[in-house]
Amino acid sequence: MSNIIGIPTTRVSDQFVRTRLLQQVQDDQKDLLRLQIQLSTGRKFERPGEDPVAAGRVMSLQSLLERKTQVRANLTTNQSFLTSTDTALSKISNLVAEARGAAIGAIGATASEQQRAAVAIEVAETIRQLVDAGNQNFRGRYLFAGSTTAARPFQMVGDNTVEYLGNDKTLLSYSDIDLLFETNASGSYVFGALSEPVRGSADLDPAVTYGTRLADLRGGEGISAGSLAVSDGVTTSIIDISRAATLGDVAELLRANPPEGRTLDVEITPKGLRIQLNQDMPGNLVIREVGRGTTAGELGILTPGGAGLGPVVGGDLAPILRTTTRLDDLLGARAQATEHGSGTDFDWVSGIQIANGGHSYTIRFDEAETVEDLLNAINGSGAGVVAEINSSRTGIDIRSRLSGADFSIGENGGTTATELGLRTFNRQTRLADLNHGFGVAGAGAAAAGTAAFRISRRDGVEIEIDLAGCQTIGDCLDAINSHALNADGMLRASLSAYGNGIELVDQSAGDAVLEVSRIGTSTAAIDLGLIPDGADSASAQTHDSAASSLVGTDCNPAETKSLFTALLRLQRALQDNDLAQIQRSIELLDASVLQMNFSRAELGVRQQGLDVLGQRLDAEELDLREVLSSKYDADLAEVISNLTARQIALQASMKATAQTFQMTLLDYL
Repeated sequence: MSNIIGIPTTRVSDQFVRTRLLQQVQDDQKDLLRLQIQLSTGRKFERPGEDPVAAGRVMSLQSLLERKTQVRANLTTNQSFLTSTDTALSKISNLVAEARGAAIGAIGATASEQQRAAVAIEVAETIRQLVDAGNQNFRGRYLFAGSTTAARPFQMVGDNTVEYLGNDKTLLSYSDIDLLFETNASGSYVFGALSEPVRGSADLDPAVTYGTRLADLRGGEGISAGSLAVSDGVTTSIIDISRAATLGDVAELLRANPPEGRTLDVEITPKGLRIQLNQDMPGNLVIREVGRGTTAGELGILTPGGAGLGPVVGGDLAPILRTTTRLDDLLGARAQATEHGSGTDFDWVSGIQIANGGHSYTIRFDEAETVEDLLNAINGSGAGVVAEINSSRTGIDIRSRLSGADFSIGENGGTTATELGLRTFNRQTRLADLNHGFGVAGAGAAAAGTAAFRISRRDGVEIEIDLAGCQTIGDCLDAINSHALNADGMLRASLSAYGNGIELVDQSAGDAVLEVSRIGTSTAAIDLGLIPDGADSASAQTHDSAASSLVGTDCNPAETKSLFTALLRLQRALQDNDLAQIQRSIELLDASVLQMNFSRAELGVRQQGLDVLGQRLDAEELDLREVLSSKYDADLAEVISNLTARQIALQASMKATAQTFQMTLLDYL
């Protein structure tokens, strides 16, 4: 508050006195108005210009409080979604427990066929209720659809299959200003509605090209921005590649900046760089780091000892697989070998066959040019699968969306599935894993035993196959092909060229029919898919003067190990009175319930975490409002005191002004 302006005691002009007094009155009125505004609003200031420093802090605090308010709204919303999800899972858990209890009662020795049929009907009803529970919608959002919250996630396909139309992604929301929080549980995680991926076991090894990004090299670790030194043994050139974006940019920089008086021949091979000095004069090509850099080493061309006039051949730069990678560039070394007249191309034209849900789908890639085209062809085939680049960015994974159905990937007359590493039935397939883990009877024993099955050739030669010691499908094929009675090689066992299974081709001459038959009670040939279940033998499906062939069925189907699969298989096993499958289905059901319980526990942890965050937000908001109040809210007691003082000052100023304006010349005599 400004002081009352004093009136000089010396002789001054009347105009000066009047001006000083009027200014005093105006200042008093201005301060009085400011104090009245503070009293009426409870704020220290109304415009930032009145106190710029305090105003800046106030605006920052207000913005922070607004963001905290939004976070509080997010927490409330997320808590409601998690609570609704937990309620749905509780209902599902009760349904599954009832179905499991009924199934356990139906496999006892005293259970009748009618009882098992009744339990099968109960399980079927449980499946329908689970589909409804999985499609629960809360506040316009499907709880178990992953990130596709507008899509109904589950649907029945016929009577024996459930399809999942969601994904395995989670929704993230801010539970604090800089803290993201998962707010849902996908159907893939809770129910296991997407199968474990058929992981492309082959590294597709994309070739590096002129346009390969430096950030994609070395398995995605990239190349450090820096410099490298190139010398011919006499002069040295420092080359900065920090602005290079692609391997082609690096090659151009090397060509453009050779040691003085020299030229550099720089080639991009399928694996990396190849660098060589001009050959018309002596020299020693040296490539080293600059300072403590690592650029040359990461490019695979570090040659501190020199390479003479010989080329420096860089190491494998191992680029990651991208959707834009051209199919022509896959399996890069082989593609390069083909250009020079040897080797074989990646067979992406033949395509693959996918069997899923009782249907077979042929997917060709003859019009595909990039990995994205290949993925789109698979995902758009209607085969009920999801194809994507794997997490290590080296190959392709395929997962099934269908529960309760067998799923497999095979060839379509070529080698595409094998080269992609996706064939589910191959030479490395373990016999113990066949038939959903039931394996092959009589296989894997340490010592030779009784022959498992007999193959009768057209020329009358009968070959009895002993599977003792066989561990894989490849071992079985070798046991047939290398059998002493098949030394002439007229009978060849191999993987089927179409789909999956073992194919027997008999080129021997004779009037008999190629046949596979059981020996005794052994089920090995049935387990290998060479003889239909329940039969004792199988004959060639095709026969001509040159050869006969018998193609077995796929005995290594994959499946979606979901809660729905367990119940669907349990229902069928109860209907068929298949005790082994009932037991397996219950084991699968127990594993699915365990996973669901884990997901419920995780939901509980998330809810508890949101409660803790809410309590912390309450404390933070209280502290922030206290600081804001100290910077922005007026002290009413102080304002009232200052207002009273200013009113007295104004009255004094007006009284002094009135007295001064009444003065005459006589007052100065």
